[in-house]
Amino acid sequence: MFKFVLPVALVLGLAACDQGAQLAQQAASSVGAIVGQEIKNQANAVIDQTVGEASDALAPFGINASQVSGAIKDKAGSLISQAMPSNVNWSGLTALAGKTPNDIGLFTAVSPIDAQLNTLLGEQAKAFKATLAGTVLKQDQVLYLLSDNKDQAMWLVIDTANRKLAAGQIVNGQLKNLPSAGEAIQLPSEITALQSKLLK
Repeated sequence: MFKFVLPVALVLGLAACDQGAQLAQQAASSVGAIVGQEIKNQANAVIDQTVGEASDALAPFGINASQVSGAIKDKAGSLISQAMPSNVNWSGLTALAGKTPNDIGLFTAVSPIDAQLNTLLGEQAKAFKATLAGTVLKQDQVLYLLSDNKDQAMWLVIDTANRKLAAGQIVNGQLKNLPSAGEAIQLPSEITALQSKLLK
């Protein structure tokens, strides 16, 4: 009996991941592939429900399936990323100006910019996302996010027409730029003004 129940738990976990991937496929086919945090929430809800059912089934054997829920969610996130097309149109992002990344899921796995942003920022991605997550998406020829903290200013510029990004920060008066390959993106006036103010 013990050997029978364990495969059931594994199947339930895989089913949760598959449902998460299906949600991502639906998101990828939506207009402009602009997906909010709700898609991620739905995928995680499916996983939580499935893991809960697995825990109930395994409880008589002293096994708590909830201990693997984090790993299952990570796997679902990976499947979601794989489900997003690499050539998705970014133009739909312009309609989201005035909202924050947290509001629209801009920094989630189903966002059209997430893969390129992670590549661009590398190990700095987590810090950039955390700093900019609550800032408002603005538009000045291009879309941009800006945290104007004088000790560590940070920004992200999104060129939706050319599907390019540029990130930058000023720490202790020193500028660091992280642009996408190719022709440089013209920075919004608010960012250039901040650079003039803070650069030493």
